[in-house]
Amino acid sequence: MRRDLLLLVVTLAVATVLGGCDRDRPAARPAAAPTTTARPAAAPAPATTARSGCEVTPGAPAQGTESAAADAPSRLELGPSPELRGSARAQAAAKRGQRLLVSGTVYAADCATRLAGATLQVWQTDADGVYGPGHGTGSLTCCYLQGELRTDARGRYQFTTVKPGHYKGEADAPPAHIHFEVSHPDAGGLMTELLFEGDPAVIPGTQQGHVARLTNVAGSDPPLLRVSFDIVLPRK
Repeated sequence: MRRDLLLLVVTLAVATVLGGCDRDRPAARPAAAPTTTARPAAAPAPATTARSGCEVTPGAPAQGTESAAADAPSRLELGPSPELRGSARAQAAAKRGQRLLVSGTVYAADCATRLAGATLQVWQTDADGVYGPGHGTGSLTCCYLQGELRTDARGRYQFTTVKPGHYKGEADAPPAHIHFEVSHPDAGGLMTELLFEGDPAVIPGTQQGHVARLTNVAGSDPPLLRVSFDIVLPRK
């Protein structure tokens, strides 16, 4: 989905909050990837007690994410934006690299109420650290890897992608990361990032995102990495 020029400027300003990881962020959040598996919308399940040690996921306020369509999927494979979908180069970039499965649940601020029908906008670099054509210039077309999801009746989401690379051409690149913008009618919106344990560019306590452990999926062929990322949204 597209944003006007003012929203682009605001988004870039907010991105500086995220520990420096967004200094080369794409100029716009990409449109949604093609969907294949629709999930019905549902009301959030009631919760009675907040979890012990409950904390909102680190990040910055969302920039007015539009809700995903009611038939948007809770599971998909990230791929090129509509502008790039017909490009063989874009299709190849979206497939090249270490396969990665990302899954999780979106919760309200009590860390117990699962939020069905939450919207997730997701985008990242490819395995070479490139968002899309024109990366590193003022004419970036984003992105080779992006998508839009809507959590299922239990607040769950899942997508497959490739492990993102560090920004190409940067000697002091930020950690490899996947961008998330998450919203729900009954919660505050959130912009955050998924980062990975073992990345030498991760400096504990400096990145406002979630650092997760990668594991190997036993018996997968070709090899598949898995990471879990539960997201806790702030109160409205």
